[in-house]
Amino acid sequence: MDRNICIAVLGLGEMGTIHAESLRRLGGVELALASKRSEVLHELAERLYVPCALRFESYEDALASPRVDAVVVATAPADHTERIVRAAQAGKHIFCEKPLGLSAASVEKALAQVEHARLERGDFGKKVFMVGFMRRFDPAYARGKLLVQSGALGKPTVLKCTSGDAEYPAKYQRDLGYNSMLLDLAVHDIDLARWLLGAEVHRVHVVCRSLVYPQLAGLGDADNALALLEMDSGALVSAHFCRAFNYGYNVTSELVCERGSVYLGELKRPGDAIRVADPAGALSERIAPVFRERFEQAFQREMEVFAEAVRKGTLPAGAPGPLDGLAATRVAEALVRSWQTGSPQVVQH
Repeated sequence: MDRNICIAVLGLGEMGTIHAESLRRLGGVELALASKRSEVLHELAERLYVPCALRFESYEDALASPRVDAVVVATAPADHTERIVRAAQAGKHIFCEKPLGLSAASVEKALAQVEHARLERGDFGKKVFMVGFMRRFDPAYARGKLLVQSGALGKPTVLKCTSGDAEYPAKYQRDLGYNSMLLDLAVHDIDLARWLLGAEVHRVHVVCRSLVYPQLAGLGDADNALALLEMDSGALVSAHFCRAFNYGYNVTSELVCERGSVYLGELKRPGDAIRVADPAGALSERIAPVFRERFEQAFQREMEVFAEAVRKGTLPAGAPGPLDGLAATRVAEALVRSWQTGSPQVVQH
């Protein structure tokens, strides 16, 4: 594609705004915005210099526009499956925020509809579909992946993850009736484990508690969870999910290998959040207050990768696609079953 490409962001909440800002910084990209909230739409459009012709007060109008080549789906998670199907039917390239859906069955159905729509249009194999697992594009985690691939530290054996926010986001406390801790937050670490270890999750066990926000128990959610993931490679993953850290946003990982460990995220600043357990290691006590700051470079990089994929018509190796999104939701569902039953659960691949 030699001309500028036009990418429309559907949904202008926090993630939609982040993606819009990232796309606005890219050369060769026209930014379009779509939101049902007129005031939010036009306020952001003015700030990012989006022309009136590329401001849409309905998602349907954005998808119907011949000027729009691709969409970034950043609506509520429950709407994701519908949006990706409609986007495929309209012949658009797709980037969808995680999770792809709140159940594996809904994601499987949507992906089948996407495939059918693209076959009918003759778009199959010509349109890209990328999922928002931004940790793959974070400099720290990317360096960790390279270390694993190099074999310098030997075979990975244990991955320890911590993921969480300073407080429970108010947007999740609206009578959701589902465990957003597992179906929304945990999918990041599930994808990280699959990608970093190069293995699939075989069995899971989780314990969830509402220790800081007792009212969450009545909403089917929790503010703290401890999970164990058994990989089919034999490696083990432990994960602490939390939405009550109070002191700031904390995403850290320790990858234990046969001949050493890699500490990912410890500096908690964009671009330098890695420490290797050797004499050259360094540590900072500064903690990023919100995820926008911690993963600023990752968000920018994933939009760069998506835009380039749209131009070329293919995703690069290692970029997360729809099957990665489906795999993460299958594991998250197994975690929910474990929480509900109190027993380990085999992942239904």
